[in-house]
Amino acid sequence: MAIIKTGLSEEIFFRGFLGKRLINKFGFVIGNTIQAILFGLLHGLPFGLATNNVLLMILLTLLPGTIGWIQGWINEEYSSGSIIPSWITHSTMNILSSLSAAI
Repeated sequence: MAIIKTGLSEEIFFRGFLGKRLINKFGFVIGNTIQAILFGLLHGLPFGLATNNVLLMILLTLLPGTIGWIQGWINEEYSSGSIIPSWITHSTMNILSSLSAAI
């Protein structure tokens, strides 16, 4: 689940589909920033709304959003547009967070 269902599907959508189209339309900085904000909101809003905890919502939006921006940058600048580096990173983070939650 951490590798295919969430890691791969989110990378295909955010960095592969959405990020590439936004970057082509608005340039790298703006396009990558928009995909990163949307990625962050996807992670932060549900938890913030479920808990009514604004600080948690901000943290869970900013952290994944920042990581999403960095992943987009690595994919475009260092990997010839491939989503494989961000897929590996995303999957690894999903596995580690699942393991830490089980402890």
